[in-house]
Amino acid sequence: MAGLTIGQVAPGFRLPSAQGPEVALGDFRGRKNVVVWFTKGMGCVFCRQHMSQLARVYPELQKRDTEVLEIVPSSVNRGRQYATKYRLPFAYLCDADDSVRRAWHVDVRRRGPAWYAKTLMTAMGAEKPQNDFSMDPPALGEMTTMLRDDDAGLYLIDRDGVVRYAYVAAYIDAGTNAVRPLPPPEDLVRELERFAA
Repeated sequence: MAGLTIGQVAPGFRLPSAQGPEVALGDFRGRKNVVVWFTKGMGCVFCRQHMSQLARVYPELQKRDTEVLEIVPSSVNRGRQYATKYRLPFAYLCDADDSVRRAWHVDVRRRGPAWYAKTLMTAMGAEKPQNDFSMDPPALGEMTTMLRDDDAGLYLIDRDGVVRYAYVAAYIDAGTNAVRPLPPPEDLVRELERFAA
């Protein structure tokens, strides 16, 4: 697991949004803090649970001049289907070729067919977590992305574009074979208050 380090200037990006025009990290420079969150997207039931957690704390983040940008490995068309079907709480940015994920060093590990088969069987037998969106399964075309062994990455970027908080970890805990939770959203609020003081 790599990712960016605290104190580093975050690499810029511009990505198409499922909700409308392109969004760039630089759009917020000097105006707002930004939570940049790399996730598998709406096709992942566990990511929907994490999105529900962030959506609940989103008003508190907004009160602290902070925006959330969710970066997903979806095509723009698929992202727009989700935006039409669900009320997505914050910008849902489509990084279909993983170029931004790579620039931020949020890993994707390559595995053999046996690993993917085992992961599929485990996922099919896992209890689906509750979320505020739906329990719809992913589309067939999203299965490869949903099953891949990649990291979740959550960063807090200040108004100057500097990384102030970083959490990067594999979705699946190798020891327990369970999906890792996001850090408690309250941690983001505390961190915002800490570096604003």
